[in-house]
Amino acid sequence: MNIQTFDSPIAVAEAAARDAAETLARAVNTHGRATWVLAGGSTPNLAYEILSESYRDFLDWSKVTFLIGDERIGPLNGPDNNWQIIEQLFLQHIPDATFIRPKSDLSAEDAADDYIGRIKSIDRFNLIWLGMGEDGHTLSLFPNHPDFNPDDDRLVIPVHNSPKPPADRISLTLHALTRSEHTIILATGASKKDALTNALIDGSDLPIAQAARQNTDTLWLLDEAATPSANTSS
Repeated sequence: MNIQTFDSPIAVAEAAARDAAETLARAVNTHGRATWVLAGGSTPNLAYEILSESYRDFLDWSKVTFLIGDERIGPLNGPDNNWQIIEQLFLQHIPDATFIRPKSDLSAEDAADDYIGRIKSIDRFNLIWLGMGEDGHTLSLFPNHPDFNPDDDRLVIPVHNSPKPPADRISLTLHALTRSEHTIILATGASKKDALTNALIDGSDLPIAQAARQNTDTLWLLDEAATPSANTSS
């Protein structure tokens, strides 16, 4: 496994921002365009601020297509909406890019079907960011949840009765993650250590571990507080 450990969440965010800018610039140079699957969460949000402040002129952002890995069902401008937060921190500063925002003001089923229709023609995700919860979930794929089927061949699923509010969501599936060229997993804080200890065991069935195995180019960016003692090297 490719694991890098840093001394703080801000250092993790700085590494993630730098990696994102470099990865997307290479994709634009190689393919003419790039596609990035965003993640919500405190550490990604730090990285979005860094990108906005330090990397706005690093590449031609108008050639990047943005989508998001999961979204909470509710008002588009509501406090639970991941996209809304990312837009405030970063996306509003690059208005010429292409944005594929989930219609999260629909029902979970309708929002998932609509999202599938708008992303199914994208055969390559140049970059995917994934966060991880204290229970080892990623996206809105929760351990032992009835809506999480590792063999689901859809790109997007509706999720109900989430163990974290709000209850209804949509999420990319493990199958969708196989389209990734480069995946970054960001995890910080001591509350993540137990889940990471489990996730980094060969054959772990935690959603984050299964997600990591969908792509051979997966980089884990962790801070020291989250890193299991056996994986503390930078």
